[in-house]
Amino acid sequence: MQTAPLPGDMRHASWNAGRVWFTALLVFLVVMAGFLAKADEAPDGTVTLRVGEVGEPLALIAGIDKGFFAENRLAVKTVPLSGGPALISATIGGSTDLNYGDVFSWAAAVNNGFKVKLIQPSNGGDASPDLAGGWSRLLVAPSSGIKTAGDLKGKKIGIAPTQLTQLMTSLWIDRHGGDSSTVTFVPVTPYLAMGAALQGGHVDAILDVDPFTQQVIQHNGFVVLGVPSREVLDGASTAAYYATEGWLQKHEDVARRFVAAYRKSAAWANQATPEEKAAVVAKYGAVDLKALEAEVPGVVGNFHYFKFDSGPINIEATQAWVDLAAKYRLLDRSIAIRDQLYPTATAPTVE
Repeated sequence: MQTAPLPGDMRHASWNAGRVWFTALLVFLVVMAGFLAKADEAPDGTVTLRVGEVGEPLALIAGIDKGFFAENRLAVKTVPLSGGPALISATIGGSTDLNYGDVFSWAAAVNNGFKVKLIQPSNGGDASPDLAGGWSRLLVAPSSGIKTAGDLKGKKIGIAPTQLTQLMTSLWIDRHGGDSSTVTFVPVTPYLAMGAALQGGHVDAILDVDPFTQQVIQHNGFVVLGVPSREVLDGASTAAYYATEGWLQKHEDVARRFVAAYRKSAAWANQATPEEKAAVVAKYGAVDLKALEAEVPGVVGNFHYFKFDSGPINIEATQAWVDLAAKYRLLDRSIAIRDQLYPTATAPTVE
């Protein structure tokens, strides 16, 4: 992997390589979308929604578990996919009706000319009041000699291959006395492999997430250097739900019902206890935090979540967040997000 260039040209090498196939795939899918049928609707008016997602987002699966979607005559079927580009592509191509994805993948799709509207923001910054922790932490080995952001000069940092992870890490380095242009970002997947990459000396630091962060701290003695997820701008949304203009024209009422139910679910997720959240994740997700307690004591109570957006989007903060991605060359250019929002995204209340 090549060292990240100077600020103003911070794009990871993989973004350039991925743009060609991403654009070609979207062109094919958007042509195919015109042949797809309307969403399935039962005699009682219940509509089946296929929602693309990655990582079983808590506020979405909680809405299924707690019946918020059912109350709005929606049967949500999650469609697990690999990441932002795949999610956007699935929605444009019609294999999903809506998708949950990061705002940078959405902005990239808009930059490529695709008509994808944001209908509801979903994630914000860290929810935990513990400033020493967060849902994404930068870890180093205790023997590494790395004590500050400045010590990362010339080092390799393992990150998930997304614009979000690189932007958060770059911001943390630059805001804490280092220079992100002097580090090499090394893609590591899945997160389960992060600890081994650091322990084996393949990288000098890793940006890890819970529960793996707690696991490798307890098992390997890794040290928290910083909390890059705390660098998300206050009020900005890092992910959201999207749909194509064509789909929304046919399903205005369905979109409204989805957003109304989702906001109830997000409100529940924000106030739920760690035990309540863990129960939902165990039921619908891939990780049973309660079972993991035997190996990683305290993982349920210490698990870090981000804030869930239970209201309208903060346009100014999210615009500034997208602008930062463009500044660091993780996007070709910024977009005017106000022009790409569906009315439900800005409505104070949706019923």
